[in-house]
Amino acid sequence: MDSFGRIAFFTIARDASCSAIAAAILMVAYSFDPPLAFFLGASVALFFTGVMLVRFVLLSEDRIVASEPWQVMEPEQRPVGHDGLRGALDQFERMLLRFAKVGSGAASALFGVSLLASWI
Repeated sequence: MDSFGRIAFFTIARDASCSAIAAAILMVAYSFDPPLAFFLGASVALFFTGVMLVRFVLLSEDRIVASEPWQVMEPEQRPVGHDGLRGALDQFERMLLRFAKVGSGAASALFGVSLLASWI
């Protein structure tokens, strides 16, 4: 993985970690009602998935240059030329979709647990 890919991965992972912490805090705060706690955790995961999909849809070659991973890199580390820019865009899009896929899986699992907990 090149330097852009590594920085992009850790940027999205940081966003996912913040969402996970927010979900965990809400779930602990509402632990007196387990179905509601799991529902809130699933809702946060689903919101994170939606944000990742919106970022994917709005991403373009112009916007990749304004993205955080691109701005954090030193100018000599950035991908060079149109092919380098297109490769960085493709790599960032794949990462956004991968994290959205994981977020939707977590949301589905938490919604399922919420449904099961409401029956008990």
